[in-house]
Amino acid sequence: MNSNERVTLENERDFLLKSIENLESEFAAGGIDEDSYKVLHDDYTARAAAVLRSLRAGKKTEQKAAPVSSRRRLLTIGAVALFVAIAGVSLAFALGARLPGQTATGNSESSGNTKVTPGDRQRRLEAAVAADPNDIAARLLLAQYLEAQGDLAKALAQYDAVLGIDPASAPALAQSGRILYLTAERAPAADAAGLVAKALARLDSALGNDPDYSEARFFRAIIRANDFGDFVGAQSDLQRYLVAEPSGRFADQARQLLTDVTNALESPSPTTSGG
Repeated sequence: MNSNERVTLENERDFLLKSIENLESEFAAGGIDEDSYKVLHDDYTARAAAVLRSLRAGKKTEQKAAPVSSRRRLLTIGAVALFVAIAGVSLAFALGARLPGQTATGNSESSGNTKVTPGDRQRRLEAAVAADPNDIAARLLLAQYLEAQGDLAKALAQYDAVLGIDPASAPALAQSGRILYLTAERAPAADAAGLVAKALARLDSALGNDPDYSEARFFRAIIRANDFGDFVGAQSDLQRYLVAEPSGRFADQARQLLTDVTNALESPSPTTSGG
């Protein structure tokens, strides 16, 4: 493991451990229900354990083999944390969504005070999709649950099914683009570039169909900065996201990345051999 790989893992470790700490504080303060807390806590803990194992073993699982500049390495570290945060925030959003027949407290209207668990929610969404394959809202929410279970392939299949129903669906285009990018991060180097290109194309299409779908700008900014060194384009996307969503789901992450991108633009490019 070289020093840059270790720094990336250490930053991811610190981010995850801090996320666990914040989650515990939020739960103690009553800001999140017990079911949501357990799912998110287990997810963060498993991710942190995997990073710690990699650090102890002195190696990282799979990484794209491409030389990068010092500026880009700094953004790569931030992007790892950002995509972890996206998964956690998306899951929390999915867990908080009210399903048909469910009251605002999370109970079933037909079964008194029976609490709906995350597993119940997923099964009900799967049943809703089976009963009505054209139910776009159910498919979009089911995709988030599947991603939370680490099944990116099935999550992507749900987004693709939505696009089969509505090819112009900005949420499906943007979120599937994000999933494709996550897939690229885990793919062999020979396949990664194609997946990144597809991810960017879907995000471009999402914004072409709906310029007001702000989350697509945030996702695209990460790819522009991290994989293409397009700091100007990333800066524009982040600024427009924050104007539209100053208190959005990813506002804090967007501000941090905007700071990184702006610093990169203001810093002189390092001299590297071979371009």
